[in-house]
Amino acid sequence: MTKSQLPTALTITGCLLITFCMGSIHAFSTLIEGIELQTGAERMASSLVYSAGLLSVTLAVFFGHILFRRFSAFSLMLVATALPLLGVLLINSETWLGWMLGYGLMFGFASGLGYGFSLHACTLVTAANKRGLALGAVTGAYALGAVVFSIIYPILLANFSLNIAYGIGTVILSTVVGSGTLLLLLSKIETRPNKAPQQQSSKPQHLGFARLWFGYCFGVFAGLMAIGHAVPIIKTMDGSVQIASTSIVLMSLGSGIAGLVAGYIADQFGCKKPLTILTTASAISLLLLVMLGGVQLALVLMICIATLYGAFIAIYPTLVANAFGKEHSAWAYGKVFTAWGFAGLSAPSLAGWLYEQSGSYNTPLLIAAILAAISAIVILRLPDKKIIN
Repeated sequence: MTKSQLPTALTITGCLLITFCMGSIHAFSTLIEGIELQTGAERMASSLVYSAGLLSVTLAVFFGHILFRRFSAFSLMLVATALPLLGVLLINSETWLGWMLGYGLMFGFASGLGYGFSLHACTLVTAANKRGLALGAVTGAYALGAVVFSIIYPILLANFSLNIAYGIGTVILSTVVGSGTLLLLLSKIETRPNKAPQQQSSKPQHLGFARLWFGYCFGVFAGLMAIGHAVPIIKTMDGSVQIASTSIVLMSLGSGIAGLVAGYIADQFGCKKPLTILTTASAISLLLLVMLGGVQLALVLMICIATLYGAFIAIYPTLVANAFGKEHSAWAYGKVFTAWGFAGLSAPSLAGWLYEQSGSYNTPLLIAAILAAISAIVILRLPDKKIIN
């Protein structure tokens, strides 16, 4: 490694450490029963803690471009390091509101800030022909963090109370995030633009942006539904609790590994064709899940859907960055990412409501298949050139 390559290596390594830990917000399912016992909340109320976290993640990514312009990398990631620790103080109140504020608001915002900033920083320091690999690695690390902390939290909960177990996990998380922040300081990366926003190139055409939004929303809908309802879907196929629990780990693992592989594929073959193939394959997997029975096949298909989802969300930031250029990528992805937030809130809720009406997941799975197919068509019709004037 040459001296000139060292800052880039430090930046990417720091971002991977940060996103790995920030992805642990999606290990919430390992905490939900403990929260219910501690606070006396019902399942819907306790689920709102995670929903609040998803909303905070979305808002942090959406407003990230403003923060990136005004504050240094070190300052922003120092905040991301401190917020989860401050959230523990609120959680120690052992109330539902404490979890909403400490986990949903504070940790959620820190998670979105760390994820959005890492995509922004890696976009700036990586050459265009290697951008997919870098952004795919960031997204993959975010997913793998959920896997690892889904293993860590149950071990801690088996030996400590909920408050102590979560506190230990948060200290581990913030220590690693702090190490990543230190690497960013050593890299001396400057993520703030030299020009004022009004001096930069003009905004994108609305039609192209709308296509990006709907392509992303419909494309992630199936994955978010499958991940959110993995356990009950497997159980309706006569799967045991052990098989259902194993499915979550394997689905998250497949999603994380897919990010790295998909990023490399995007560098070699572009973004549109791989994304179209991924959404088409997701639609087919969903249809097979509805049409064919058997818990073993259902487990395989659920892992496939989650893996395709992981590849999809890994490639999409590269598509947006290539479309708008690195100057506008944080601004554009923040707006496109609201599609993920919308799907994250609506897909699991819709699946739950439709299941209550019919006692089956066939209807929500068919809806997800249709939306995945529409996503493939929308992405295929995106213009090949940059969607900016």
